[in-house]
Amino acid sequence: MDALLDEIGERPLKYLAEIAATGGVRLAAEALGVNPSVVSRQVAALERRLRFPLIERQGRNVVVTEIGQVLIDYFRDGQRRQRDLAAHLEEYRHLKRGRVAIGVGEGFIGNLITQALQRFSMTYPDILVEIRSGPTPVVVAMVRDDVVDMGLCARSENDPAMRVHPFAPKPLCAVVSPAHRFASMDKVKVRELSGERLIFMTEPFGVQHFVQSILDAERLTVIPTYRVDLFATAQALAAASLGVAFMSAATARRWTDLGQLVAVPLDHPIATGFSSQLMTRVGRRLSPAADHLWKQMAQSLAQR
Repeated sequence: MDALLDEIGERPLKYLAEIAATGGVRLAAEALGVNPSVVSRQVAALERRLRFPLIERQGRNVVVTEIGQVLIDYFRDGQRRQRDLAAHLEEYRHLKRGRVAIGVGEGFIGNLITQALQRFSMTYPDILVEIRSGPTPVVVAMVRDDVVDMGLCARSENDPAMRVHPFAPKPLCAVVSPAHRFASMDKVKVRELSGERLIFMTEPFGVQHFVQSILDAERLTVIPTYRVDLFATAQALAAASLGVAFMSAATARRWTDLGQLVAVPLDHPIATGFSSQLMTRVGRRLSPAADHLWKQMAQSLAQR
């Protein structure tokens, strides 16, 4: 049916619909601003093509036949769909509708919400923002497989399939309770970690790769007291004076602002290079909403 209507074209169906609305060929022509003979020829040609009568005279009026009404109904449905599509596109264009999916390393969620998403969602309340969290490899995989539009995580190895916006490195810190001896230090030397109760993240976390690289560089072998898969768990353990956790000061900011944790930079060259990245797959075309949020995140997180 769709293919046949595409061949028929919009004009004869428009004429037929106007005849049904006005009750006559001449009245339809006047309403459309064309010659009555044009309307008659178009409808007659359509009748010959379909081999169905589409209009018939009843007294002084012209009415459409049953099959004619079927064509008119289908034509009007198509017009409504076109109007709806145009309206939806306009909503997407002006960020009145849409969905953005973000993959986020768990340690970045607090900063993402407070710095980037709060302003975005207040400005564009009709945009659905879907947040999925996980370790760095999981976030990278979600971006690569188009599960999410973009990802925010610790800096990973260069991947030619990724368009990356890197952020300036921030020091990797030892995060401890205010009562811990590290809390009064300006920096913590790596050798000071020996003998401490340590809180490690599980292997997939980018921050744990940095910690292990530092320990390997110093040829220091340690056994953690805890190994966890949530920064929130590591922070709670450290705040309870149960060990030393490792993360950026930005990741621990909520706890440090409350005075429940202190973030002290590690005194090691590798620790100064702990960086993060915003990324999307090369070739992926972001929707207007996703593109706007990308720019908002790039700007907001660069200032943290």
